[in-house]
Amino acid sequence: MPLIQVDAPEGDLDKSQQDALMSKLSNAVLKAEGAPLESAGGQSLVWAHFNEKPQGTFYVGGAPQEKPPFRIAVTTPQGALNDETRKSLVAEIGRIVDDIVGLYDGRLNHWAMLYEVTDGGWAGAGQVFRLGDIQQVMEIKAA
Repeated sequence: MPLIQVDAPEGDLDKSQQDALMSKLSNAVLKAEGAPLESAGGQSLVWAHFNEKPQGTFYVGGAPQEKPPFRIAVTTPQGALNDETRKSLVAEIGRIVDDIVGLYDGRLNHWAMLYEVTDGGWAGAGQVFRLGDIQQVMEIKAA
């Protein structure tokens, strides 16, 4: 049950690039969590937001950046990822961003930030969702 939030410079990607980025990121997170990509339950629980930030609103060291980096924030339930799957997810996010956004000359083109919600802290529709319940819906086999 991941939540993906991408902050991007306004107008950097066209709609087809934006759609490809969000689809590939969603599948990368599902893969890292161990969900089959063809799982309708898994796909239905990957929510993602693409947020464009106006040009001239990103700073590094107090100086405005003409071509700001992207920020990819992935929030998962606690225990959905381990050290190995976090590393593979971050590497995959890097490949995806490099492929779609392109490399920046001499600096990073993105930050990837991974967050975890304490088990029992993810809720919706008036109910708490525990990791095991989420994994069942996503067809994730317990390790």
